[in-house]
Parts: sequence; C-alpha cells; structure tokens
Amino acid sequence: SMPDFIYSITREIWEDRGLGKKMKKYYAADCLVRAATGLAADNLDVTAQTLQTLHQFPDRQLVGEDVIWQGYGDGSFLSSHRLISVMRHEGAGIYGPATGRLVRSRIIADCWIVNGQVKEEWLVRDQAAFARCMGIDPVDMARDMVARDLRRFGSVQVFTPERDLPSLYRAEIQTGAEIDAYCAGWRQIWDVKETAAIRDLYFHGANVMVPGGDALSGHADIDRFVIGYLASFPDARLTIDSAIVNKEPGQPVRIALRWSLRGTHSGYGHFGEPSGAPVYIMGLSHAFIVDGKVTQEWIVTDEVSIWKQIFAHGDVSIRST
Repeated sequence: SMPDFIYSITREIWEDRGLGKKMKKYYAADCLVRAATGLAADNLDVTAQTLQTLHQFPDRQLVGEDVIWQGYGDGSFLSSHRLISVMRHEGAGIYGPATGRLVRSRIIADCWIVNGQVKEEWLVRDQAAFARCMGIDPVDMARDMVARDLRRFGSVQVFTPERDLPSLYRAEIQTGAEIDAYCAGWRQIWDVKETAAIRDLYFHGANVMVPGGDALSGHADIDRFVIGYLASFPDARLTIDSAIVNKEPGQPVRIALRWSLRGTHSGYGHFGEPSGAPVYIMGLSHAFIVDGKVTQEWIVTDEVSIWKQIFAHGDVSIRST
C-alpha cells in the first residue's frame, strides 16, 4: 500500500543506512525540498544533511505515526507523513560535544511522489522541541543559527515564498462535510481571529500536540496557544495551501493540512518583544475528526525558524538574498 511504501523508504534511508544510494533511488535528482529551514534543490544536498544528522545522532529512529494520502490519475500521489524522531546525541557537531541526551521531536513531511520518487517535498520539524530536549532555549538556538548562517552563507537561511522555485505539483483543497468544516474553522480561528470558533471545531476534551513538544488539553488550552501566536502577529493572514482527507474503516476521519501564516511581529505574545519583523510561518497539521469535531490534532511549525526571522530583521545581509 501507499503508506507501507512511505514507511519503508524512510526506514531504508535512515535506520538501514541506505543513504546516498537510496537517496538517488527515492529522491528525483532535481527534487525540491521546501523546509522551514530553507530550500534544497537536489538530492546531494538532502544526502549531505542526512549524513550530518547521523554523525551527531547515530541511533536516530523515525517512528511513523500516520500517512494521509491521495492518489492521482497520472499515477503520482501526495503523502502526508507524520513521524517522531527519537535519537540520542552521541556525536559532536553544531550542538557542541556529545551530551548523551535523548531527543524527541515531531515532523510532518508532505511528499509528491512521481514514478516512485519524491519530486517535491514540504517538510516542517519541531525544532523548538528538539532544542528543549537538548537543554537549549529555542531562542538561543535561533540566535546561534543566525550567526552561523551569516558566517557560512552571508545571509540568514529560512524559507519564504519569495525564495521558492516553481512547483509542478498542483495542490488541491478537497471538499466534503468534514474537510469543509475543518478548513472553515481554521479560517475563523486563524484568519478572522475569532477564537470562539475553537468551541465549535474542537471536542471539549480534544488533545492537540503543538510546537515545542507541548500537549494541549481542551478548549482553554487551545485558546491560549492560538492567542499566543495571534498576539505576536496581529495582522497575520492564513493561507491554506493543501487539504486532503482519508476515510477508512476503523479509523476516525483523517485530514492533512498544509498552510502558512504571514504577518508582522508587531505585538507582545508567544514570540516576546515586538520587532516589526515580517514573518512567514510554514505549517503542517493532521487532525482526527469524530462526529464532526476534532478529537486529536498535531500542529507542526518550526519556532526556531520563526525566531531566526525575528533576529534577522534589521540585519542588512538577509535583504540581499
């Protein structure tokens, strides 16, 4: 099945150390990987990043939680893969000498697969959870990364649509009772900023996993999280880029959403003192819907990359890119 294919290629590359050879097999030579951290435009780049990670975290396991997917008439398909990376920091690298700390962080990766190869990918890792597990404040990690980017590239590396390359994949927003209600609820909450809609969209005991490895329980918790973001970016506009739904026997209705928020860091909220920085937030979410309400949801943004944009603001070098 399609999910089995996704689980197995992930295992072959990481746990079974297929690396270069498997990367060539499963990633198109000109694959586009759009991560919150920046854009990679070929499989050599992807391989280099993989090797660096494995040097520092040799026992890295990618625990696949779910694959929500959609097939197309031309034989290609979109898969949205939610996984948790579990690994121990056993090699020296950009995070300093080995600490032996156990690190857990969630990732969602949307892949467009053509002829058995990843042609385009959208990838968001919860780097704030990763930082916390390493005993580092996500804010400090962002500050270090900005300094490292400036030394190495002369500009700060983050993904924004202006830096994107053209996409061959035509994303879709599917329709149907559950997915329509879910997208409408998200728009009310994040775009219209009417957080009262949380009570309509979410089951009263909903569990929502959010960036930084935090877990929310129920309406008041969800409201606090949303307001923390919206207070920081009061002019934020939500764009839903892709929405697909799977209905399978014995499972809740499962929805995968790819979305973004664009706004100005002009208020006090989750991201501290306002800087006036323009910020692009790349987001991926999975939701379980039961009887029309969200019972479980996983929201992944990369807060370290958000902080990087805040710190880069006012730095002349980012503007030249």
